[in-house]
Amino acid sequence: MHAASEYTNTSRVLYRGPCLVYNVHLAADGAQADCQVYDGVNANGTLKAHIEALSGTSFDWDPDKGVQFDFGIYVAVNANTSKVTVTYLPLASSQEHEEQKAG
Repeated sequence: MHAASEYTNTSRVLYRGPCLVYNVHLAADGAQADCQVYDGVNANGTLKAHIEALSGTSFDWDPDKGVQFDFGIYVAVNANTSKVTVTYLPLASSQEHEEQKAG
C-alpha cells in the first residue's frame, strides 16, 4: 500500500479505518492556526496531537515510524486560516502495522 495525503481547512474526517499517520503539516495563512488530530471519526475520539503555528509560518508533526490510528483520522481546525495536510498509510490490520514498524 502507498501513503496517501489529505488536505483540509475545515474540521472533518480525513480517513475511516486503521492507519499509520506519518506527518501532519499545519500552515497558518494570515493568522495564527491550530488544529487537533483525533483517532476517530469525530472530536470524541482519542486526541493524538494538538498543533499550533504562528501567522505566516507552518509546523510539521513527524512521528517516528508513524502513529497508529485505530478508528480513523478526524481533524478539528480553529478557522479557515488553518491549512492542514495529513500523510498516512491505510492499514488492513494491526498485523500490517507491526510489519511496517519492523521494516
